[in-house]
Amino acid sequence: MTAIEKKKFFAGFRYIVYGALFLLLYVLQNTPRLFLIRGVKPILLIPAAVVFAMYEGEFIGGIFGALAGMLCDLGGFFLFGFDAILTLVFSAVSGLLIIYLLRRNLRNAFLLVFLSMSLRCCLTYFFMYHMWQYEGTPSIFWDSTLWVILYSTLLTPIYFVIWKKLCGFFHRRME
Repeated sequence: MTAIEKKKFFAGFRYIVYGALFLLLYVLQNTPRLFLIRGVKPILLIPAAVVFAMYEGEFIGGIFGALAGMLCDLGGFFLFGFDAILTLVFSAVSGLLIIYLLRRNLRNAFLLVFLSMSLRCCLTYFFMYHMWQYEGTPSIFWDSTLWVILYSTLLTPIYFVIWKKLCGFFHRRME
């Protein structure tokens, strides 16, 4: 196998591995009672997509962000495409911020994931509950939405280490 063929093989293989990891996260996210703490489940795909974009850049990160968002939409009870568009934007912006403005470190990963999850969960809360003025909507925010944001953000170091090792492995093989 020549060096060019090896490079093409690893270029295709890495996207298959990335896609398989996102599918695994989708299955884990939608498995009943898995990761459930006091009635709150984390969202696994959106933080994973944001951290992934920190390593792969805005274009590939945006594509996999849209994939992660579509998978969230498949498992959710909200308007289809909402999470896909938001995660695409979060991932692309994260990739661009890391390229042009921020360093790729755990603190910035926490910041980007927290901001992405806060915006996504607050928009979902607004469109699903607050806008319709249901009774008890503040308790939904304080008892559920806020904890989903925090729980999902606390998983950031896991994604940071996984993507660092995996992307580093594939980038070394491509050179």
